[in-house]
Amino acid sequence: MGSSRMKLPLSVALGILIVAAVPVIGLTGVETDDVEGVMIDFGYWETVWIPISFEEGMDGNDALEKACDAKGYDLVYLNDDKSRVFSVDEQANLYGMQWGMYTLDSGSWTRVGDPRETDAASCRLICWARASGEDSVIPGTDATGFTYYGYADSGFSARSGERLRVVSLAPSVTEILSSVGGTDLIVGTDLYSNYPLEIAERKGNGGISVIGGYTDPNYEWIVKLGPDIVFCDGGTGEHINMANKLRKSGLDCVVLYDAVDIETLYDNIWIAAAAIGLEENAHSSITAARTTIDTITGVIGTQATKRVFFSLSADPSPWTSGSGTFVSDLISKVSGVNVFDSQSSSWFMVSKEQIHAKQPNVIIIIHGGKQISSEEEYRSVVDRLDPVWKETPAYRNGEIYIFSGPSADILSRPGPRLAEADEILAKILHPGQFANRDPLDAVPKYFGGDYQRYLKYQKVPA
Repeated sequence: MGSSRMKLPLSVALGILIVAAVPVIGLTGVETDDVEGVMIDFGYWETVWIPISFEEGMDGNDALEKACDAKGYDLVYLNDDKSRVFSVDEQANLYGMQWGMYTLDSGSWTRVGDPRETDAASCRLICWARASGEDSVIPGTDATGFTYYGYADSGFSARSGERLRVVSLAPSVTEILSSVGGTDLIVGTDLYSNYPLEIAERKGNGGISVIGGYTDPNYEWIVKLGPDIVFCDGGTGEHINMANKLRKSGLDCVVLYDAVDIETLYDNIWIAAAAIGLEENAHSSITAARTTIDTITGVIGTQATKRVFFSLSADPSPWTSGSGTFVSDLISKVSGVNVFDSQSSSWFMVSKEQIHAKQPNVIIIIHGGKQISSEEEYRSVVDRLDPVWKETPAYRNGEIYIFSGPSADILSRPGPRLAEADEILAKILHPGQFANRDPLDAVPKYFGGDYQRYLKYQKVPA
């Protein structure tokens, strides 16, 4: 892809990360929806949703039994008084993961002590989960407290029965929807969504409309498209405000969570898939990403951590990632440590003196200019680095890596391609572990549109 086409996508990636550093301006003021039903969470992002009307006198066990009847699941209790569940659909309690009932409390799950004493009619959403506790249960609502179930079935609108029309307001959200089979449902995206290739092609031929930039989606353009669901990124206040406005106009919205780590990304994949009625695709997409990351971790083994500085440009005082970011989480998964992990919990600007003080072993640069495609171009960028940057182990040892063009997107978007970023970062930090398996499995100091040629461990969704 030419440099003129990549400059804007990379600039918006920078904007995305900068906006993430700004506190979100509250949650939606619209009252939460009235969808009722039971989630059965088997663990490991294998979950089913059963819409149920909770009748007067129905307790938590009654709700589970009704849900199991609807799905044809065998339900086995551990004791005669039905105070504890042993298995659902032959999936029994595991060590540290026990079946229990959870209800929503201000958007978060709370475990119920005795489901028999819970009035199901007073609940909007009930979850029976095989889990270790509240934090390991898949969220029951989106980032603004709305249930994301009931909108669709297998890609068709639950209201009209017609094929869904979906709008995405962020590149990462577009990639998530595409990863679960929603590419053909998308009729509108932000200006910078360009992956997978079909998205860019359909935007080019008019099959997908542009509804504005990442931070300035156009309300009128969105409404004109008449979408069934608008998907937003909960990492920025502009999207939450837009969801608020669209819901008041009668449009359904799903606001994904701010993906500050890989686990939240998995939740977002599930939520997006469930909202368009393709839950089974979420499990295969998540499993592929998790398997890839677990495999890479196994290749690395027990290795000493390397100190990494992640920069959104080659400017002397650039933006970087703090602890509460998906990049910092990604670095830690490949036995690295973000040198600014303890300084901030978001994205922020650092001075060249701060960079020097941290003495990183490795520097990762997202290059927003012309795509780097030769050693000469790479050397030109490195040679122009500020002299203070050059007084670090990373520069002295030649451990400076530049991501430009399409490769920059995999480290700028908290989407399914983070599994690809995981593999490349692992090979940057621990080249010997991969060379021991395959002497030809090595990566260069710069990446562009051909970055996928260096991927050997990616698992394909089933």
